[in-house]
Amino acid sequence: MRTTPFLITLLSLFLLSGCVTETTGVKKKEVNQEDVLEKLINLGVGYLRQRDYSRAKENLRKAVEIDPRSSFAHTTFGVLFQLEGEHRLAEEHFEKAIKFDSDFTQARNNYGAFLFAQGRFDDAVVQLLAASKDRFYPKRPQVFENLGVAYLRLGDETLAENAFIRAIELNFSQGRALLELADIRFGQQHFTESRRLYLRHAGVSQQSARSAWLCIRLARVFDNPDQEASCSIVLRNIFPASAEYKQYQNTR
Repeated sequence: MRTTPFLITLLSLFLLSGCVTETTGVKKKEVNQEDVLEKLINLGVGYLRQRDYSRAKENLRKAVEIDPRSSFAHTTFGVLFQLEGEHRLAEEHFEKAIKFDSDFTQARNNYGAFLFAQGRFDDAVVQLLAASKDRFYPKRPQVFENLGVAYLRLGDETLAENAFIRAIELNFSQGRALLELADIRFGQQHFTESRRLYLRHAGVSQQSARSAWLCIRLARVFDNPDQEASCSIVLRNIFPASAEYKQYQNTR
C-alpha cells in the first residue's frame, strides 16, 4: 500500500529519462503542475492545522481543479469537513479518496476514525483492517490501537485484545493500547501482567480517569495503600465528575 503522495516510481523515472526532445516541454509542464498541486495541498494542510478552514478550502479547491482524482486532496477535504461538522461532505470526500486510490492508507485510517466518531463501528473496522495491512505505514501502531477500541465497542474482547497486542508489538510505548490491554488483563484476573502493562502506560502517558481507577484497583489487589491514596487523590481532584470517580466512591 502507498502511504504518501507524489512518490516517484521507477516507471516514471524511466519514462522521464527516455523522453525525446520534442516532448521535453510537455513533460516539464506536467512536472510543474505536480509541484503546484503538492504546494497547494501542503498549504491546505498547514491552514487546516491552524484551524483556518477558509484558506484551507481555497487551496484544496485549487488542488482538486488541477487533479480531480487527487486522493490526498480529497482525504484532507474529508478531515476538514469532519472538523466543521459537515459529516455528509466529509464522507463523500473520504469515499472519493479511496475510490481514486484504494491503496492510500492515510485515507483508510482517517475514514476509519471518522466512521468510529459517527458510531459506525462495523464500517470503521473495515477501513482500519485495510489500513493495518500496510507494513510501511508509519502510523500502523495507532491503526491497530484504533482497531482494538472499535472491537471493544462491538463487544469483541478477543479481537480487541489481539489488536492491542499487535499495536504494542509495533510500538512499545503505544499508550492507549497499553492501558486497554492492562484493563483487559485485570478483568481476566491476570493481575501481575495488568500491573506491568499499567506501569508501562504510566511511563509514557499522563494520568486519566481510567488509568487512575485501574491504579486504585491494582493497589487494592497488591495491598498497596500508598499507591491507592495517591491515585485516589488524582481521581478526586482532577476527575471529580468522571464515571470512574463515582465507581471509586461506591467501593470505598
